Amino acid sequence: MSIDQRIKGQEISLRVISGGQVVSEVNSVSAFNEAVALALKEAGYLGELVNRFDEILDGYGGDMDMNVTRASWLNFQLAVEARARREQPDLKFNVVRADLYPNGDNATFTYRDVHFGPMPTNIPSRGDYVKVHLEFKCSERAVAINALP
Repeated sequence: MSIDQRIKGQEISLRVISGGQVVSEVNSVSAFNEAVALALKEAGYLGELVNRFDEILDGYGGDMDMNVTRASWLNFQLAVEARARREQPDLKFNVVRADLYPNGDNATFTYRDVHFGPMPTNIPSRGDYVKVHLEFKCSERAVAINALP
């Protein structure tokens, strides 16, 4: 009996895009969670025995933890701040995740024009690694299956 191997979460990057070009990238993500934001709507009508249901897509979101390994993290954070202050409103941020399956299949998720919430930095002790937590939301997520070269 063969047991399929599980996929690993080792292929995630944050990309800063200016003028349609990637100008910076951060790859030290240690944990990643994503969610498809769906709202469930319910309505009841006279003469019907059960309610009707619909779902509405409210976008995508999630959070991630990153270990700070390079000063490029600060450049990324400053770029987010510059967009938030409208000093560089044309900046875009994408999160790219690649799932590599043991059978050779792959899936690439691109969260486009991501917006961030609070960015707390955690330094629990002198012997621990510096970790940053990011929360994100976006309206668009592209999924490409078996599209890697």
